[in-house]
Amino acid sequence: MKKAFLFLSAAVCCLAAYSQQPERIDWNTDLDYLASELPARHYNLFTVHGKEYLLAGIAAIKAESSHVSDLHTALKARQLIASFGDSHTRVHFEPLLDKDLSLPLGVLWVSDGLYVLRTAPEYKELLGQRITAIGNVPIATVTDSLSTLITVDNRACVKSEVPQFLSSFQILEFFGFTDSGQVELTYGENKTCILKPSRPDQTAQVTFKPDSVFFARENRKLLFTDHYFPEDKIYYMLYNSCFSRELAALRDEEQAKSLPSFAAFEERAFQTLETRPVDKLIFDMRYNGGGNSSQGWKFIEKLAAFRKKHRHLKIYVVLGRDTFSSAILNAMSFKWMTKATFIGEETAGKPNHFGEVKNFQLPNSKLYVMYSTKYFKQIKKETNTIKPDVPIEMSFSDFTKGIDPVFEWVRKR
Repeated sequence: MKKAFLFLSAAVCCLAAYSQQPERIDWNTDLDYLASELPARHYNLFTVHGKEYLLAGIAAIKAESSHVSDLHTALKARQLIASFGDSHTRVHFEPLLDKDLSLPLGVLWVSDGLYVLRTAPEYKELLGQRITAIGNVPIATVTDSLSTLITVDNRACVKSEVPQFLSSFQILEFFGFTDSGQVELTYGENKTCILKPSRPDQTAQVTFKPDSVFFARENRKLLFTDHYFPEDKIYYMLYNSCFSRELAALRDEEQAKSLPSFAAFEERAFQTLETRPVDKLIFDMRYNGGGNSSQGWKFIEKLAAFRKKHRHLKIYVVLGRDTFSSAILNAMSFKWMTKATFIGEETAGKPNHFGEVKNFQLPNSKLYVMYSTKYFKQIKKETNTIKPDVPIEMSFSDFTKGIDPVFEWVRKR
């Protein structure tokens, strides 16, 4: 199932369906509904905590719901469900956020910290600076607190999702990192900047400009693409989504017309492998949040057969903090069928994991609750991530210079 849980993503169905809320939400009814419906619909909710834990948590939230904001109650429900150990299952609180209370703050988490890549013109001195604290609270403490809003299977989950919460004044306020209507941000060599919330205007924002942009990052928003590097005899396949024209056509033929064909991508790949001198194949899934694993599995099966006839070909699979769900299934197929070398960062997704996500709405708030209907068992031993054979993480210096340390490692092998 596609990892469709990005903060404030327009793709989340709850944002489109949400309508005007009454002055106060009947949380008693909603929370009772959550307590009964989620266990009934979920494949197996009680693997980490039991029913008693859920009911006690619901009771505690109900007890304070009458004297806190609706958003506060929704965030508490989000934290409770996140503690049950299924990263696909969550309460979507985003419709309760006030769009006028956003912070102009886009950040990148690299090996040496969180750096500002985007902000409003009046805060341009922040660009390219490392954040060290928010409201006099060390950034490590801030990110640990924000991580309670997600299921933390591993550190990659935190690095993937938490940075997006930093742009919400209301979330920072919920955790007590501000109580003054503005946010004090400490950066660089103990410099400070006061950020004031406002309605975001992406067109007016300024961005940090690196010297150059490496291939994978420059094309990370495409479903998939490829490039042949003749000087290094490297064929690079960037697979950012387990989706395509063919898969979309199963549900929506009109949508499918606007999407690239995986069949054509696959045909081009094997033509390249057959007709050009290729010593190394890079299959990059570091940005792949999932979708439908079937097309990837079929491709990997064909690649494994090709590899048996071309023993000189070395295969490297790039993993990262955004590798999740169906991309995890494809990564395991590479491991079983090709014995590829895994490089990059550990994955947010686990080899054994819940999936096949469905949703329901709470009756009064109309917030959506996503839940898993299936469990994918890939390996006997339970593990909370896929660790690369060769761990490689990008620094901010690498990013600034347009260097992909993963590609450079493969190129020099």
